[in-house]
Amino acid sequence: MLRRDQVKTQIDYQAIFNRAYQLMNEPIIEGNCGELCGYHCCRRQERTGERLGMYLLPLEFEYMQRGKAVDYEVHSCQIYDMPPKIKKLYYIFCHESEGCLRDLRPVQCRTYPFEPHLDENGFSLVIEKDQIHACPLLNRIPEWRQAFIEGVYKGWLELMKIPIIKYHILYFSLERNEMENINRRYTDRGWE
Repeated sequence: MLRRDQVKTQIDYQAIFNRAYQLMNEPIIEGNCGELCGYHCCRRQERTGERLGMYLLPLEFEYMQRGKAVDYEVHSCQIYDMPPKIKKLYYIFCHESEGCLRDLRPVQCRTYPFEPHLDENGFSLVIEKDQIHACPLLNRIPEWRQAFIEGVYKGWLELMKIPIIKYHILYFSLERNEMENINRRYTDRGWE
């Protein structure tokens, strides 16, 4: 029997993910952002036939996407470059040929183009200099809804309660700092 001072705290991952998904459910702009670029991110494959997808956060598949994401691969640290403490990540492929099923979007879809960042200055949301594609939203920051920005910020704070996700954020923050890959930063004080 455990004494009161020995009671272990159990983290409710499901509740944390549910809260984060809820906070991160605000659209970035009024209307459908996919219409700006012809659903560049939100489609099943490139015109070349290459399949498109994205990595889920550690534990996101188990707590939010199992049974919903039906087309995925499991990538292991033995073959793919991953943070050392993370042994596998799920790589899911988009459901639709064009557009998205908004309620099923993983965290990375809900928060783009922000990346969570932790360093000596604390937590912030950053926009990286190096982007995979030229998203038209990056030229329309004044149109971004404040509810989107605040929801993403609060959602990541919620997710950082999960130790492996905080580790994941720290790992990529260090990499981002080393590569000097920060274009803009948003903190609890606003844009810097």
